Amino acid sequence: MLQTPVRKIKDNAHYGWAIFSLAFTNLAVEGGIKNSAPVLFHALRVNFDRSAFTTSAIFSVGGLTGAIVAPLVGNLLDRLGPRYLFPAGGLVILLAFLASSFVSDLWQLFIFYGVLVAVGETILSSFTATAVLAPWFPQSRGRILGFADAGNPLGQTIFVPLSQLMILTIGWRGTLRVLGPIFFLLAAPANFFFQRRPPQKSNLIDERANGSYQTPAEAGGSLDPAPVFEDHRARHESFRRILRGAPIWCLVSARTLAALGHQMTILHLVAFFVASDYTAMQAASTIGAVGLISMGGRPLTGALSDFVGRELIYTVGMGMQVAGILTVLVLGDGDSFWPLALFVGLTGLSDGIAGLAVGAKAADLFPSSNLGSVMGIVQSGRGVGIMAGPMLGGFLYDKQGDYMMAFSLAVVMISVAVAFMWGARITGGKGKY
Repeated sequence: MLQTPVRKIKDNAHYGWAIFSLAFTNLAVEGGIKNSAPVLFHALRVNFDRSAFTTSAIFSVGGLTGAIVAPLVGNLLDRLGPRYLFPAGGLVILLAFLASSFVSDLWQLFIFYGVLVAVGETILSSFTATAVLAPWFPQSRGRILGFADAGNPLGQTIFVPLSQLMILTIGWRGTLRVLGPIFFLLAAPANFFFQRRPPQKSNLIDERANGSYQTPAEAGGSLDPAPVFEDHRARHESFRRILRGAPIWCLVSARTLAALGHQMTILHLVAFFVASDYTAMQAASTIGAVGLISMGGRPLTGALSDFVGRELIYTVGMGMQVAGILTVLVLGDGDSFWPLALFVGLTGLSDGIAGLAVGAKAADLFPSSNLGSVMGIVQSGRGVGIMAGPMLGGFLYDKQGDYMMAFSLAVVMISVAVAFMWGARITGGKGKY
């Protein structure tokens, strides 16, 4: 009885949509982990009674770990394919969350959360999603990446308020024991059964909404997770040429500075709002609301980037993030609700543009056979920003007693990132590198 409707779906399917669904779910997991960090930061700081600098260093170690392992993850993605790599990421997250929930001192979290969680999150992050998904939709990659990237704010919308609520009811340890299995079940089984390699010649893929069903092999994707060894030398030489060019390093710099500015603010956002006399639940709900708005903002900006260019969308988005930071910094007083609402609108509509535009630009410039490795290098820049941003923000708070200097410096970093994004346009143009 069920075979008829299932067959109808298959007869009108393009297998890239299966990959899209998997990418969306992976990014929901990443969004849940990454954006719950401010809630966990506040809980750990209170529980262990440590300084903002020391507590934020846990998440900085995560950034350092991501910067180190991202090129390796990208290389493994090109060599082994996503079918086994992504479930392995889900398993690492499960084990890391469970181990973190049993620690007896803060330093142990540097290992289990700062290192292991970061490894799992890096495997399931936006750069691997971009590398796997973009080749399936060569004519509309900005729109598709934007819609897939909406999974990240969906995870933020669900898991940030949920994490805060669970921390208030069952504590941060119990929260980790609940979230770990949830993230594993979302990431591992579906990727193992349905994930496939991206096609090597993406320009030949038919993106028809209605057409005959294509298997992964027919669509250009590979069922075989084993690497194609005869292509390894050519891929290696191509990657070396890419590394000698300026465009990739402009993208790395843009990703690094944007992440640095973002992490100087986002990790400390709950603590900032609490210091401004808002409640912790109001702060967590604000971050969740940003994710809710971003679910519409990311597909919109992704689609617009296909028409007006990655650089212009990036510039507008970063400008909105700067405006959001300045709004809460200058006008957030604990009594007025409208600064929070304005922050939610500005940040929600621009959230994720840094990764989305850079990833789409990389897919524009570089071949799919090297895209995993390229995005791994770009992701390492993001990891540097995630490493330095939280500690720098915490250090400035401990020295100044408020977040004025930290948030102001974040504005400068984000502004410079825009210049590097335009540098990628100038040095690389629009076509394949």
